[in-house]
Amino acid sequence: MREVYEKLIQKAVGAGLSEVEVYAVRSTIRQFKVSNDKIIDVVYREDEDIGLRGAVNKKTGSMRINTIQVDIDSIVKKLVSIVKASPEDPYWVGFPLNTEIVVQSSSYDDKIANMNEEEYVEILRNTMDKFKEPALLKGASKVSIAEGSFTVLEAEISILNSNGIMRSGLRSIVQIWLGLYVEKNGLQADKSFVYERSKLDEKLLLEKAFEEGEKALLFLNSSPIESGVYDVIFDPITTGEIITSSLAPAFSALNILENRSPLKNKLGEKVFNEKLVLIDDPTVDSATGSRSFDDEGVPTRTKHVVDKGILKTLLHSYYTAKRMNVEPTGNGLRSHPASQPLPGFTNIVISPGRGSIDEFVHDVRRGLIVYEIIGQWMSDPVTGSVKATVTHGLLVERDSVTRAVKGVVIGGNIYDMLSNELIEIGSDIEIVGNTVTPSIWIKDVKVAGI
Repeated sequence: MREVYEKLIQKAVGAGLSEVEVYAVRSTIRQFKVSNDKIIDVVYREDEDIGLRGAVNKKTGSMRINTIQVDIDSIVKKLVSIVKASPEDPYWVGFPLNTEIVVQSSSYDDKIANMNEEEYVEILRNTMDKFKEPALLKGASKVSIAEGSFTVLEAEISILNSNGIMRSGLRSIVQIWLGLYVEKNGLQADKSFVYERSKLDEKLLLEKAFEEGEKALLFLNSSPIESGVYDVIFDPITTGEIITSSLAPAFSALNILENRSPLKNKLGEKVFNEKLVLIDDPTVDSATGSRSFDDEGVPTRTKHVVDKGILKTLLHSYYTAKRMNVEPTGNGLRSHPASQPLPGFTNIVISPGRGSIDEFVHDVRRGLIVYEIIGQWMSDPVTGSVKATVTHGLLVERDSVTRAVKGVVIGGNIYDMLSNELIEIGSDIEIVGNTVTPSIWIKDVKVAGI
């Protein structure tokens, strides 16, 4: 298809545009849906999604099509019309120039891509069985996978522009999500399990499913606790969810420029606890954000965003880098092929500290261990406000876990949590999607319960 994309770019430039860009995604999705221990549906879909952007003078515009196998002249005519009708952007500096790729990152699993349906089903059933196994061994009267899914996405990404950029690469995502339901002694509980990586490690998958299954019976007879101030220990997965929702957008240079980040004018300053080291790392094996180039074709690189509490680096797209007169960082990412690339993390990595959840508990007099949350998306990265509802937690009193907790809301400010309220960062690390995070122990967190 590259020849077709090149022809489109040539025609668009010939029709009066000064610059043109093509971002194309050809993808295959296989999904297996689960309900009440049964695979109830199998979905197979192939898609082609193409974004076109053009520029002339200070005007830029974009359009989205689902196939290039139509009249190229008609596509070009429409794109030119959209660009010329768009308002001017006084800060527009053009599309990226061609530069050498400096990072090689693998984010594609050819093994999982070449499996047949029977092999996928076997993996799914083995994972379901392993997730249920601990509760069955501990005498639960009923254990079932209430719902779930197994999704395999393969994508070929192509990026070309009139400034000489020609990039292509393969990416894959393997995602398994299962919801477990258990009954024992007349009490009920549930537990979720998620595996989301660019590659499938079957041994690790089954180990993690068993580990999460072991926790299920801990949440029998869960109920809210009294409102108050507690130490809170977030497990690695909830740490990633909190950071993604309340903090990560603040490092976007565009949000800095548009006054939507508390980090404005903080570069080089100590903003967080010295224990915090936050890295944007596009090379993490099996994390879904790993890539050699961003969604503009700019080479990625590993960078310390926060080093020992000091804000070291902002995340830039090509556009924001040129506006701020700095080098692009390879963090221009798109929500869909025709959208403007916005600065964001490739992979969010928090460097591990020391200790684990079990070790932290020994030093907690009154606290809450948080294993699952919902509503964290209601947090506000513009202010740093954190808000989430705990669905799976354990109350710690006098150094011991005393009972299961659900239905309480935790709140606070992420900058306070990661500065003067941060007690410790764990040595345990979990990779889920593009987050690579450990557990964290925060003091004096407000909990709204009964």
